[in-house]
Formats: sequence, structure tokens, C-alpha cells
Amino acid sequence: VVLGGVTRLTGSGLSMVKWRPTGILPPGNQAAWEKEFEEFKEYPEWIMKRQYENFGVEDFKFIWFMEWSHRMAGRCVGFAFAVPLTYFAARGYVDRALAARLGLLFCMGGTQGLVGWWMVKSGLQKDALNVEEAETWQMNTQFSAVSPYRLTTHLSS
Repeated sequence: VVLGGVTRLTGSGLSMVKWRPTGILPPGNQAAWEKEFEEFKEYPEWIMKRQYENFGVEDFKFIWFMEWSHRMAGRCVGFAFAVPLTYFAARGYVDRALAARLGLLFCMGGTQGLVGWWMVKSGLQKDALNVEEAETWQMNTQFSAVSPYRLTTHLSS
């Protein structure tokens, strides 16, 4: 929760424009960072806000790592929950009723990640820059933003 709050407060949430359930490694060299930064420039976060802030690759690296850390922390929590659950369930230490409840908790955690993706996707809509196609909440902001409804869902799930 704290890392998610910091990600939100630093405006880092829309920095990673690719989403893969398995995760991605950070770019390995300056050329790879430049390529990632150029991809970022195609999205509303750059077009509507960041280009006016004297925002460079080093600034981009900071927000990218904030979002990457947020996503990886979620994956680590899921892994830390699933591995021991699987181990103890396989050895018979977890009865069926408890296994079902713990499995449900695991699925709820995974849903949190999916809702996070759904939320971020709302702020990465290139076609939403078209005034005729933009949603009302996007027209009422001066910068790129995620849907407040999706953000509320992510925070409350």
C-alpha cells in the first residue's frame, strides 16, 4: 500500500507503457533506456504533461523504477504467498477448507494486479487524446490521468 501511494504521489504510474504478467527487466544500457523513453513519448502522460517539465531520460528512469518496483513488489507478495501454500498443501498440512480459503485469498491478490493493469490502461489510451472520443473525466483534467473510478476500484480492492 505504501509503495502504491508513493508511486501515485510521484506520478510514476503511467511510466511503464508495457504490461506483461511475468514482468520485465529494466533496460540494460543507455540505448535501451532511450528506446523505452521514446516509446513513453507516444503516450498521453508525455504529450499532455511531461514534455512541459524539462523532463529527460534520467527523470524517466526514476519514475520507471518506481512503477517497476510497485509491480515487482506485487509479484513478490504473490510468490511469497503461493510457494509456501503449495508446499504445505502438497504435504497435507493444510486441510481442504483452509486450502480453499487461502486459494481464494491468492486469487483476490491476483485480481488486485489485474485491476491495477485495468486502471493504468485507462491513462495510456492514445485515442483518448482525440477530443471527440475522450471521456468526460479526461476533459476535466489538465494532464494525463487514470480514470478516477478505476483508481478507486484499485485502491479499495
